[in-house]
Amino acid sequence: MPGGIDIRKRVLEVGCGVADITPDIGTSLSGFISRQNRSSVRVEDPLEVRVLAMRQNREVQFLVSCDLLGISASLEQQMLAALEGRLGTDFSRDRCVVVATHTHSAPPTSPLEGEADPDPHYWRLLCDQVVKAAQDGKRRLRPASLHIASTRVPGLTYNRRAVLADGRVSMALDPEAPVLERGPVDDTLTVLVWRDEQDRVLAVGLHFACHGVAVCEQSIGSDIPGNLARRIGEMFGGPCLYLQGAAGDVNPVTVAGSRPAMLAWVERCMDHLQSLSQALRPVPCTPLRAVSVEVPLAYKALPQRSVTERNIVNLDRIAQGDVTSPDVQDTLHLLAGIMNFRPGERPDPDKAAFAARALANAERRTLAAGETDEPLPFCPLRVSVWRVGQVTLAFVAAEIFAVTGFRIRSLGKGQTILPVACASPIVGYVPDRAAMEKGGYEVEHAWRFYRQPAPFAPDSEERLVKTIESLAAKV
Repeated sequence: MPGGIDIRKRVLEVGCGVADITPDIGTSLSGFISRQNRSSVRVEDPLEVRVLAMRQNREVQFLVSCDLLGISASLEQQMLAALEGRLGTDFSRDRCVVVATHTHSAPPTSPLEGEADPDPHYWRLLCDQVVKAAQDGKRRLRPASLHIASTRVPGLTYNRRAVLADGRVSMALDPEAPVLERGPVDDTLTVLVWRDEQDRVLAVGLHFACHGVAVCEQSIGSDIPGNLARRIGEMFGGPCLYLQGAAGDVNPVTVAGSRPAMLAWVERCMDHLQSLSQALRPVPCTPLRAVSVEVPLAYKALPQRSVTERNIVNLDRIAQGDVTSPDVQDTLHLLAGIMNFRPGERPDPDKAAFAARALANAERRTLAAGETDEPLPFCPLRVSVWRVGQVTLAFVAAEIFAVTGFRIRSLGKGQTILPVACASPIVGYVPDRAAMEKGGYEVEHAWRFYRQPAPFAPDSEERLVKTIESLAAKV
């Protein structure tokens, strides 16, 4: 210890473990209500959990990344308890963040309206494999340096909130009506590469904003996030974690299609990344710090009871097959924003009936929430900020929009700050105020599927960004 200074306190050690979390064929899949809970028939990609372990000053932090849509509070608690039980004093819940890649071809792991309940057997498997990957990551800890590179990937994603001339907000890439405006897209792809003293790659972090919705088949798979992470890992020669960016309103240009179209998208993306390894530059990787808080989000006022009751009646009629009566047409308009059929079009009756049953259940939940004189409780939104030297990761347990991602990035002040969405326990979408005024699926409907009693209050996104600004200053 020259000069009485323990050099080990200034060194960051990094290791990464990977384990298989692929469920059995026959499980239902999460992410598309149009699947109607039908069973999966094959495995196209293995699902994986990747655990990045980082140690400084004898304290280990764990970043758990799962090829899943989202992770509920109860599942997260099971994971944390399993890690605590097996890792002992090396593990602290305050130094662990669990994130999902947001693939829409994985089994249910967060309760969504209209989907099957999570499978306890799969949850046990998942927790066991998370522990295995964390143990491997800890065992592989080595002194590390950090290198970073970013590049734009234009033309492969689009903002799916197109405000049309008729007042609707469409998810389509090419809507049938004139588009008045679209939100922005963050098409910057960033890689974080940790190397050991022999310049071998210990782990890679891939940050990009893209919904995992390229494939809508009855096949288990990791979609764009998992396949892109696999290719980037092969490029650099190490395990790669996908860190989902602000993709709440960002889709790939191929949506709800087939596996070949998804793989072609990945190839087009890789064409933009050929010089990425040459662009890597070293950056400081210490200090390692972490802080986390829960932001209490308020809800909007519940709708009038008569409105909710009327919605339930009409949704029940649609669920029974009535899509033609004049007095259910307003409710069909509600389904149009979810199922992406044009106003005036007659939807597929089976799919409409299934979606109507799900929405009727959601409306009954809203009705029950209004049966008490007590105000709605706040929804706790977890926000965690990690500083890894010159890089700051801002984890948000929600789906956030691209404009929010840009606001978070602007808080860097000499740091590279990356917004990481879909952390756990996921609460749903947190739209910005301007988006709330325009409406659309993410504003008007998604809260129902996430089993919230009402939409979040208009200032929710602003409070989220201010919280991250405060936490970033602390680390």
